[in-house]
Amino acid sequence: MTPVRRPLPLAVRLSATTAMVVAAALLVVAGLTVQITRHHLSESLDQRLRASADSFRNGPARRVGGPGQLADEAARWLSAQAFDAHELVAVRTADGEVLTSTGGLELSALPRATELLTAGVSRWWELGSGPEAIRALTVPLTLDGTQLGTLVVAASRAPVEASLHALLSPIGWASALGLGFATLLAFAAVRRTLGPLLRMSRQVDAIHATADLSRRVGPIGPRDEVGRLGDGFNRLLTRLDDAFASQRRFVSDASHELRTPLTVARGQVELALSDPATAPVVDVLGAAVVELDRMGRIVEDLLLLARLDEGLRLSPVPVEVELVAEEALLRGLRLAARPVRVSAEPGLYALADPDRLLQVLSNLVVNAVHHAGEGSQITLSTRLDGAEAVIEVSDSGSGIPAEHLPHVFDRFYRAQSGTGGAGLGLAIVDSLTRAMGGRVSVASVPGAGTTFTVRLPAARNPQPAPVPSHLADHDEHV
Repeated sequence: MTPVRRPLPLAVRLSATTAMVVAAALLVVAGLTVQITRHHLSESLDQRLRASADSFRNGPARRVGGPGQLADEAARWLSAQAFDAHELVAVRTADGEVLTSTGGLELSALPRATELLTAGVSRWWELGSGPEAIRALTVPLTLDGTQLGTLVVAASRAPVEASLHALLSPIGWASALGLGFATLLAFAAVRRTLGPLLRMSRQVDAIHATADLSRRVGPIGPRDEVGRLGDGFNRLLTRLDDAFASQRRFVSDASHELRTPLTVARGQVELALSDPATAPVVDVLGAAVVELDRMGRIVEDLLLLARLDEGLRLSPVPVEVELVAEEALLRGLRLAARPVRVSAEPGLYALADPDRLLQVLSNLVVNAVHHAGEGSQITLSTRLDGAEAVIEVSDSGSGIPAEHLPHVFDRFYRAQSGTGGAGLGLAIVDSLTRAMGGRVSVASVPGAGTTFTVRLPAARNPQPAPVPSHLADHDEHV
């Protein structure tokens, strides 16, 4: 089995990357420096050679009146000049005599010396290669259109290469030291920057090992990328902790709500079976059916909420709000008679699923009927507010205490015991409204009543959809 190689620590990898980037930058800078310096030194060499040629042409060459005078003038001029050890000046006369400077390059050391001395045009020559390369300039010497001879000015490139080497060596050492120093600084900076990440990694491992979602990573430190990552991870842990706690409460409440009707139904059936001759079988089985129906409605509600949690896709269409509100009132008031006041804006359309909107409003109306009490008035109003269709269901009942308001849309939450519902109606209202792209809120004043407000996107120039004539699947409420 091939052993798994552990990856290098992130700090080492980032430092190595930084070192490679710095090394590449130093190589580019060093290369540009060498090229610029080489060009500058080559230009200086050419200027010296050109200056020597101009000095001869503007001096002795102008005094020459015939072929016989060139040798004399060249000899005097060469003996009076001081040339560098790496330079050579040679003059060939028309009869083939060659006069050269002394103390510098030897004419015999020049490649293609014969071509240089017999050149008939003025041009630059590059002879040889490497450190021993020679730079030469040939200038034909003429009098009245007749060539009297040739001037050859040459110099070795060895000083240029030596200067470049002298420059390149300290650049290399300085670059190496700078690269090492930059790498150490990068490693220290990366370690310092990644310190919070390493600490967070250890804390995450501890959270995973203990399965304690109440723990948090930290301290977060400055609000940079690492700090925002830690803060976001803490928010994620909070949501996970809340989700798991909600799931535990949900399972506990669901099992409790389902156990009660199952227990009642089982008791009724056992009573009928204990003495079939004397037991009121019809009443017993009727009570069992009622409890089974209640359990079935709870299961259907749970299934709907689960589908909404999974992202149940609804198809919003333009729906005439007034007709759906009136239908919801008719369905909800079948449970008990209550004084009703309707204030609906005519021609108001909302983008919603017709069946689900009827289910939402029916739940709210029945919730008001259950909790408002006899003699309380139920008000249903609709209006257009900007780009939203607003539907309000109000009652003049006793209201909801302030400590219960934040939880009225929680699943299995009942502000009052003994209401007979499973605590899922308002949770379904909230989930369905959000699935249709809207939102629902509640406001209540103890002793003065409660108002639920549903806001949905309003439809412009609608083509209305058919209004459903049936109540939605259930009417269990808080």
